[in-house]
Amino acid sequence: MVPVIDMIEKKGANVIIAADNGPLDFLSQCFPKNTIIKLSGYSPSYPTNGSMAIAIIKSLPEMIREAKKANGELQNIIDKFSIDAIISDNRYDLSTLKIPTVFITHQLNIQTSGLQTMVKPIINKLVNHYISKFNEIWIPDVSSNFQLSGRLSVSGKFKQTSYKIGLLSRFSSKHIINISESIDVLIILSGPEPQRTILEKLLLKQALKSKLKITMLLAKPGEKINKQINNVTIISHLPDNEFAAAIQSAKVIISRPGYSTLMDLSVFNKKAIFIPTPGQTEQEYLAKRLLEKKIAFSQSQGSFNLLESINKVDQYKGLHIKNTPDLLENRVDNLLATC
Repeated sequence: MVPVIDMIEKKGANVIIAADNGPLDFLSQCFPKNTIIKLSGYSPSYPTNGSMAIAIIKSLPEMIREAKKANGELQNIIDKFSIDAIISDNRYDLSTLKIPTVFITHQLNIQTSGLQTMVKPIINKLVNHYISKFNEIWIPDVSSNFQLSGRLSVSGKFKQTSYKIGLLSRFSSKHIINISESIDVLIILSGPEPQRTILEKLLLKQALKSKLKITMLLAKPGEKINKQINNVTIISHLPDNEFAAAIQSAKVIISRPGYSTLMDLSVFNKKAIFIPTPGQTEQEYLAKRLLEKKIAFSQSQGSFNLLESINKVDQYKGLHIKNTPDLLENRVDNLLATC
């Protein structure tokens, strides 16, 4: 959402930010002068073991209850702050008939595998129901030959209301600097618990057994951690300029193949190794696609081997996609003209 907010403010409009948990902490740091509202959202839980399909089915009633609650809060926010338009970043619950609404997503065609295929009709029906309530759908991707989202963003149902808006990254050409590669590996952690912490422990254990110079970013903007354990530097969070410098100073990046992370890394054309969150079919699809196209190496979390992965990384060309920021500007101009 950083480039979206930047673009809207560049056009002279006032942006009020509503978020929860990690996104709330992150956006509060990025935009300290903006009005920030805590708007509770549903946080999915990824089981340590067991079936993701069963976990999804069990969580549906709670998801629907939380969606209704958040939408009620949204209506009050609209009235209290005289909101003219809403841009929702993958928050299916934040639509309204009062004002123009935009839904940002790269997932119009949710992928499933294994037992999850059983619940795909239910998921699609529920997702389509919520997305259809928005006036426009903005897809963070480009229209070039290689589209980062692949078949994730392909859906005939929303053909008339969906628009590509280019890749959305907090980083841009201004963050590209001439810096030597002084770190062997930069580990970028992200995603929901408990899998984020499971991966942190797994990678730290393997990192300490290596002789590599490694920096690990914990993705905890609300904390202040900066410590050294032998060959590993552990940092809770970095501001954008320092984060960009860390990426460029690393020979190899290890991270989840979350879509936001992929868009960020595409700015720098770095070698990367991806470890999908177990059971998260979107990440599994993206990692497999990048592996097959010889763009980035990936391994499953259960079989991940740090040194083996690093030995294979040079066989892959790295992630770099030319962005088209004018696509976002066109949609923002159009939205503001309707307000």
